[in-house]
Amino acid sequence: MIKYLFLIPILFLHNLILSQENLLTENEFPVFPVCKLVPVKNQSICFDQSISEHIEKYFVFPENARELGLQSVVNVSFIIDIDGKVNNITATSSLVGVEFNDKSAFLVANKIFEDAASEIIMKLPIMQPAKVNGEFVSFPLKVPIVYRLNSNKINLDDIFTFDQVDYAPLIENNPEISKEKSIKLFENYIDDFFKKNLKNPRKNKEKKDEVIVFVEIIIENDGIIYEMSSIGPEIYRTQVEKVVKKLPKLFPAKIDNYPVAVTYSFPVKFNLK
Repeated sequence: MIKYLFLIPILFLHNLILSQENLLTENEFPVFPVCKLVPVKNQSICFDQSISEHIEKYFVFPENARELGLQSVVNVSFIIDIDGKVNNITATSSLVGVEFNDKSAFLVANKIFEDAASEIIMKLPIMQPAKVNGEFVSFPLKVPIVYRLNSNKINLDDIFTFDQVDYAPLIENNPEISKEKSIKLFENYIDDFFKKNLKNPRKNKEKKDEVIVFVEIIIENDGIIYEMSSIGPEIYRTQVEKVVKKLPKLFPAKIDNYPVAVTYSFPVKFNLK
């Protein structure tokens, strides 16, 4: 039901958390009671596993939604505060495969799933709070929870490639276009975005006409890029990361109208002439 990417902290959310990406990786995650004896270097793994097990333990498909044949992906944002308690829970449901002419019915249907997902998170135990530079800090997280009926055979917890989805992430929502057109639009958008925003590093030690950095990004089911990896000289990888962080939120890729996570790999070329 839950994939590992669902459990990462909101560190790469377009600079929302003031450069904590590097700080938190060097310090301590919140500690579940069952993880207290785990070495610090393995705390993030124990943390992810514990949240995953917690969600699976308390997951309940709302019966009234089941009877109506409703399905949803709910993104739950929350904070583990400096006292180790869960606070500021915000759940946003995205109904799948249905439309409502009545706005109030649409809101009620979403609220069914939002309440169910929020209840799961509210049941998290009190933990030892996260630390940065030895001080307790609040720790923000975002956890998508998938509510799907058993008739759906695809595993929406996977990370898909473009050849597996019905259409690619888009800057403008247009589900009527073909898969091939959506992929082409996405590739052109990424290419144009990098041409507009990419800058050569000030200190260039390469004695070449060009440098290529190979990049992989994962666009989650909420249209936000949470994770990237790259291969190439460090100063050039840093420039690439700056551009990736500027990418706006997209309309996510979908399979059978379900928003899903996709991986996309591409080369970034620096012209040094």
